[in-house]
Amino acid sequence: MNNGISKEEKTAISHSTTIVGNIKAEEHLIINGTVKGNIQIDKYNLFIGPNGRLDGDVHAHNVRVRGHMRGEINAKGTVAVTKEANFSGVVRSNGISIEEGAFFEASVELGRGSKKSEVLPKTSSKKPITEIG
Repeated sequence: MNNGISKEEKTAISHSTTIVGNIKAEEHLIINGTVKGNIQIDKYNLFIGPNGRLDGDVHAHNVRVRGHMRGEINAKGTVAVTKEANFSGVVRSNGISIEEGAFFEASVELGRGSKKSEVLPKTSSKKPITEIG
């Protein structure tokens, strides 16, 4: 995933589109509009653009958040929260990075390739958090 955009098949939800309902897909997903519902793309990547808004839970391989998201992220790979992001919820993944300037209020559970995981308490920060995990 290069900045959340892959050369493989992908679906994009434009800034003028609002979807109310769940999405299940077999390709990468880019959200620049608004989605109110859950997203299941287990083997694929989710990218929430700077104008994107998601209110729901996500099951994906990798997730990159640049816009607004409220919900639960379950990623088999990694989660990246950029400085433009506003995220509230829960993150479960194998790794996470949070850029300085991001709004991040979440509980985080990081796995280490096995069933054993580390649970971090709920955190709220507008201060620099460069990387956890």
